[in-house]
Amino acid sequence: MRTILTLAILLTNQLAAQVDLGLRAQKAGEFEKAAAVYRELLEKNPRDTAARHLLGMCQLQMGQMAEGIASLETVVKENPQNRQAVYTLVSTYVATSMLDEAQKRIETNLRQDRSAEASFMRGSYFMARADYEGAIKQLETARKLKPGLAGLSSMLGVTYGFANRSDQAITMLEAALKENPRDGNAAAFLGWLYKERDRSSEATTLLEQTVRDRPGDYGALFLLAQLTQSRGNTAEAAGMLEKVVEAQPEHRGAHVLLARLYQQLNRPDDAARERAIVAKLNAAQQAAQPGAR
Repeated sequence: MRTILTLAILLTNQLAAQVDLGLRAQKAGEFEKAAAVYRELLEKNPRDTAARHLLGMCQLQMGQMAEGIASLETVVKENPQNRQAVYTLVSTYVATSMLDEAQKRIETNLRQDRSAEASFMRGSYFMARADYEGAIKQLETARKLKPGLAGLSSMLGVTYGFANRSDQAITMLEAALKENPRDGNAAAFLGWLYKERDRSSEATTLLEQTVRDRPGDYGALFLLAQLTQSRGNTAEAAGMLEKVVEAQPEHRGAHVLLARLYQQLNRPDDAARERAIVAKLNAAQQAAQPGAR
């Protein structure tokens, strides 16, 4: 009897050590290594839902969206009460515009869930469907239940903005940045709102932070270029816009502004090239209109 108990304890300790190894690798960004650990655990016990859950999270982090979703769907099928897996699935479906799948998962697993997290998930879904007032109702409920829930203030602030409730948006996004000064979404959207309110200095500070933290946010870079040229820094603004059009060749607004700046910089050939690109984009847009021949 002691031998069996001892073996059971050793096995439990070995499994715990493997899980810890996977978690440490995952935390360090060594996702392939972590995934290999979780797969080994699943080979030993295919119904180890904890290992499958961790594998699904790891696959999502590696950008293997289909595989990660499949893993987490299996977890939820085997354990419908695993709320964390459900929340991750809903947020992943929303982020990848799989809104019908998100709706199905919400109706199946979250209909009776009155937690802050579930309200956050429902709000995110309504936001993606452009039902801004529905989203605000859910997100405000979530904030009453758990004000410090990560990402909630930012999402609510952005949703206020889309709902044309700018005063509330600014207040909420400012709160979001106090909670997390490196919240790129909050900084970018608040920078845009400040720009619309002619609060250029504050807008510039936020957009510079956004571009620094998220070099691939070309929307923020375009706004920053507009503010930069308005301060008379024409060459610097042109350099920013060149990065925008290189990454997003169909960004009409960037080409229009770039043509104007090139003219101011006495670069007529470059200005003419940009105007030709704008004309081509305009023609393509007109050709795509309903009834175009």
